[in-house]
Amino acid sequence: MQVMQNAAAIGVGAEDDILGKAKANTWDGLSRMAFAANWDPESAIDWNRSIELGSIKEGWINILHYFYEGEWQGLEIIQRLMNQAAHMYKINEMVTYYSTQCADEAKHLFVFKKYLHKLNSPPSKQKAFDPLVWISTSGPVKVERWILATYFTETLAGAIFQRTLELETIDPIGKEMIKLQLKDESRHIAGTKLGVTTVLDHCGPVKTFFLKLWWKVFTRLAVMEVRRLKPYGDQVGMDPENILQRAYKKMAELPDFKNIYLQDSFSKVFLG
Repeated sequence: MQVMQNAAAIGVGAEDDILGKAKANTWDGLSRMAFAANWDPESAIDWNRSIELGSIKEGWINILHYFYEGEWQGLEIIQRLMNQAAHMYKINEMVTYYSTQCADEAKHLFVFKKYLHKLNSPPSKQKAFDPLVWISTSGPVKVERWILATYFTETLAGAIFQRTLELETIDPIGKEMIKLQLKDESRHIAGTKLGVTTVLDHCGPVKTFFLKLWWKVFTRLAVMEVRRLKPYGDQVGMDPENILQRAYKKMAELPDFKNIYLQDSFSKVFLG
């Protein structure tokens, strides 16, 4: 109960402190952090309050639907590939940590769904077959592609969540929900950094060459998707270009990754 009370009491400025502490450099260390920071989506948020969003409502709802779909796809992919990653790299503790991340994603889906129901905009029914999930979990170097892609998506989510907490127009329930999820995302970013480091340590020049080609295609498609949210971001006060700059600068904090994957002109636009 005390953990849940502490989670619910996170202040608006606490996200930077949380991100600063989430620097465990072992899979077991990250798992212990997840166990200690667990929160109950039913009791950690006061769901009884009304939600007043005014003119930002349409834009905010569309951004939330985008996030809900992304969380669902992320959960599907991580469940399919985490065991394969652990066997490939012979690191059993990866499964323990990624299992905690699965639990986090499930919580995030739960709170997004509950919040959207309060806004009278429930998420659409999930597809029984998602082509994007199939593509992401099939083909060559799928484990490496997943870990690298997760570094982008988790860092992007952290940047969007941080920007959300800066906006005065977001209602108290929405901010409370985002604060709790940002605490999880900070740990996920630390986990993806460890995963990316593992990939870099095990990739020779040939595999790295093909992964760099894939990364160029993937990031251009991902950036295009983020930019498609601009009309909704404009309504809310969330500029996609600023979000992308934040995400790229965060990814660049991993020097080896930056030196291999962020040296092209496309990446340097966001780092500039």
